[in-house]
Amino acid sequence: PVEALQHEDEVGAVDARHEGRRQQGFQPGDDDVKLYFLRDAAVAAPDAMPLRDLPAYLDWCLVDQGSPEPARRLAGSAGCAAAPAGTLRYLRPIDFGGRHWQLRFEARAGGVPEAGHGNAWLFSSVGLLSVAMLAALLLTMTGRARRIEAAVTERTADLEREAQERAHTEGALRESEQRLRNIIDHAPIGIVYADVEGRIREANPKLRAMLGYTDDEIIERGLADLIHPDDRAEGLHLLARLRRGEIAQVRRRERLQQRDGATIWVQMNLSVLRDALGQPQRLVAVVEDITEHLSLQEAERGRARAESASRAKSDFLSRISHELRTPLNAMLGFAQLLELERDPALLAHQKEWTVQILHAGWHLLEMINDTLDLSRIESGTLRLETAPIDLAPLLRLCVAMIEPAAGRRGILVHEHIEPDARAVCADATRLKQVLTNLLSNAVKYNVDNGRVEVEVRRIDADTVEIAVSDTGPGLSAAQQDELFQPFNRLGREHGSIEGTGIGLVISHGLAELMGGSLRVRSTPGQGSTFMLSLPRATRVDSAPGEGADTGTSAAALYHQRRVHYVEDNATNAEVMRGILAQRPQVQLEVSALGLDGLAAIRAHPPDLILLDMHLPDIDGLELLRHLKRDIDTAAIPVVAVSADATAARINEAIAAGALHYVTKPFSLASFLALIDTLLEAADTRFG
Repeated sequence: PVEALQHEDEVGAVDARHEGRRQQGFQPGDDDVKLYFLRDAAVAAPDAMPLRDLPAYLDWCLVDQGSPEPARRLAGSAGCAAAPAGTLRYLRPIDFGGRHWQLRFEARAGGVPEAGHGNAWLFSSVGLLSVAMLAALLLTMTGRARRIEAAVTERTADLEREAQERAHTEGALRESEQRLRNIIDHAPIGIVYADVEGRIREANPKLRAMLGYTDDEIIERGLADLIHPDDRAEGLHLLARLRRGEIAQVRRRERLQQRDGATIWVQMNLSVLRDALGQPQRLVAVVEDITEHLSLQEAERGRARAESASRAKSDFLSRISHELRTPLNAMLGFAQLLELERDPALLAHQKEWTVQILHAGWHLLEMINDTLDLSRIESGTLRLETAPIDLAPLLRLCVAMIEPAAGRRGILVHEHIEPDARAVCADATRLKQVLTNLLSNAVKYNVDNGRVEVEVRRIDADTVEIAVSDTGPGLSAAQQDELFQPFNRLGREHGSIEGTGIGLVISHGLAELMGGSLRVRSTPGQGSTFMLSLPRATRVDSAPGEGADTGTSAAALYHQRRVHYVEDNATNAEVMRGILAQRPQVQLEVSALGLDGLAAIRAHPPDLILLDMHLPDIDGLELLRHLKRDIDTAAIPVVAVSADATAARINEAIAAGALHYVTKPFSLASFLALIDTLLEAADTRFG
């Protein structure tokens, strides 16, 4: 090879040997010096300097490391294998064809140009500059890396934040869906989703329970299948219009058919859900069961009709009562005046006729009052004023009222009151009415020479019982069951005993209104016992009773008095003239019209005003208000005298300023006692 470098004509042979080595498997390594045997020169690389162009101060040689000492020089300058001290050397091993060669470059230190201290400083400066540039490059690269790292960190944080927000949003969405599902599942109304054709896709538990279907069963059906067959055609027509957009929603009362065939009434709201383009996507129906609501409405309408009928009946009875009381007032008034006639006195048979007139009149009045009371009790318009009452005087008064009838038949009445059962809480007037009815029945339905026992005892700490027993024929169990039915006289309506069959019904209702009860215990052939239970009172008040029956023979202590009576009915006015004729010291003036009476009263103020409530030109209440607003007439006592016995009218008159309200017809003795009491308080007038 060395000679090949010196003799160009042998290059081809060298190329042939080199090719042979290559074919034997020689492959230069990456770090090996690659020798190319060219026709012009051998170079270390395609762009390397040819060896013959090396500088003069540089020697080279190729040495075979595997040869015995002295090392065999294969090519290059002679003596380069043993270089003296101070020689600059560069060695490069080469493996070639299984041999270990070494390429050496040598130069003497003094022969290398620019190898002094200046060059060293220059090389040092260049090195430092290179190091500085490298450091700057490293700093630049490090800063860029840090910026990249910061950007990556920031982006990573953004991604983590987005991931957290996404997770939070997904959790909130799941929670919202669960909440919506819970609302739908627990809603008290039915909710159903269907496709645009009306096929049910989902129904909440309320709707399934409402119709009696399971989830799988109702999914197989359509909305129209749930509608009652008689209404299905109309339902399908409305559904088609809804899909076409002709109507926004369907809201109607519908009949639905349950799984077992039963029918329920519902309020259905059906609407369509549309997409962004307005195309129908799904149907939503909200169904509310209103069967019970409709039943309640029907019951309420029935109750309203019943109340209206009751009010109409009460109004009718009130009008009838008023119309009947007006002629009764004349009949009973004149009969009482005839009974009191002394100059000349009536013959015996005329007195008996008068008694019969009075008896029939008072019986008719009792029927009117009982009918009106029953109507008030049934309509709930009867008002009571309960207060503690001492039973002893009230019971004696009631017994005294029935003693004449009992005496005519030889019936003994005995009463007993326990000391700790004297006081009850009740309405005095109504309690008197109940006790009078029970005592009257005990006498009427008793046997001749029988007994009536009245026993008042304490049942417990809060209850007092008044038991009225008779020795009559008694009542069977069937009769006791029908005892408190209106107008039912238990088969005795064909007998000689008068009655209407509503007295006990009224007494039963009044007992309950006063917080008590009325019961019966009876054995056929052994008599009956009626037990009135009332709340016990802790203190005793005097029972308000009837006005004292002074009669006509009692001398009135007062002197001249003036009474003005405003009454349009001439008959009633004449009755009043006859009544007040029993008091010669009383001067009566009568006005047929309300406004005339007002003018007359203002011109000549009387000591007492008697005022009818129904006048042709002005209502009695309005006239009463005018009198009480006038300073000259406000202090004059006013007694309302009217055939209108309704509680509302009585309360209105008392509230407007009337001192008393007397219902026609009235007892002459009681009315005169009231008149005497009021006129005795007035100043005596002379002249």
